[in-house]
Amino acid sequence: MHNSPRPKVLFLFRELAGYFISCLKELANQNICDVEVVYWPVNAEAPLVLSQLPGIIWTKREDWDPMEYKARDQRGEYRCVVVSGWSDPGYNAFVQSKGLSKRVLAFDTQWQNTMKMRLGSFWMRWKWRKHYNTVWVPGERQARLARAMGFAEAEIATGFYVADLQGIEIQDKDRDSKPWIIGCVARLVHEKGFPESIEELVPLLNQNPHWEIHIWGTGPLKEQMPKHQQIQYQGFAQPERLKKIWKEWDVFILASRYEPWGVAVHEAAGAGLPLIVSDAVGAGDDFVVPGVNGWIIPNGDFSALGNFLKQADGMSSADRKRAREVSLEKAGLINHQQWCKTIKNWID
Repeated sequence: MHNSPRPKVLFLFRELAGYFISCLKELANQNICDVEVVYWPVNAEAPLVLSQLPGIIWTKREDWDPMEYKARDQRGEYRCVVVSGWSDPGYNAFVQSKGLSKRVLAFDTQWQNTMKMRLGSFWMRWKWRKHYNTVWVPGERQARLARAMGFAEAEIATGFYVADLQGIEIQDKDRDSKPWIIGCVARLVHEKGFPESIEELVPLLNQNPHWEIHIWGTGPLKEQMPKHQQIQYQGFAQPERLKKIWKEWDVFILASRYEPWGVAVHEAAGAGLPLIVSDAVGAGDDFVVPGVNGWIIPNGDFSALGNFLKQADGMSSADRKRAREVSLEKAGLINHQQWCKTIKNWID
């Protein structure tokens, strides 16, 4: 029995992101429940500014009192507890304790048909499955892992990652406008395909003086990235600033070696851009229709990235219009309303 007169949801999270905060804002706007968020320190390479929001209480991980929160859960104060992953020992201990809340495991790890993954999913089924009522994942690749962990279809919710599309300006540049801008939002790390993906494009930049590459993000490989007069490194930007730059681009690229999802792909689709992503990018399954609004390259095949960029540059006005329509359509299929409805279904 729940004693709280108003539903309350607790999120035990790791690193916060702007798109997650936008989901919480919508949850607060719909007045569905009160929210408490425990979170890890803000990443120095992505120093997100955290503002106070009505109906949401923020607690830093180092200030979190597990015993007090366990007691609250045992008193029925939380209708639902959403736990981000399984790497935090304190969060793991919380879900192992008895409480009255519905326990939700949220993760973005993709299923891989490897011996390590099969053994790991068997261990998760034995160790953690019994402590959770349901899972919340971004898409089908993660849902496959959830099934391997022992969750039934009715216990698996998708759409966990939702881009904040409100205020994103849609790209509608003229076909002959110059420069032709290749945009990317990603940390400058090996997993994102850096620096090799950009090194592969340098000869093409020399052959196409009207091309420019604009990269938003920072990271440990910053000094190893190729220097070229047609490449701009813009560093980290707050989410509201990024919303203004999508319309300036002609195509979006994300050639990651490892990318469980990739919310930036959703954002680029929400701006109506053509998309070129690697097959490691989970979001490509939902937002890219190959040959229509983008292309998918084999993981690590950076020469294919260059070939598809040439195709994108050669698109007719009609093809670009069709790509824009499909990107916008796909972007609208995963939204804040569905995200909030998932929470509402768990607390009703």
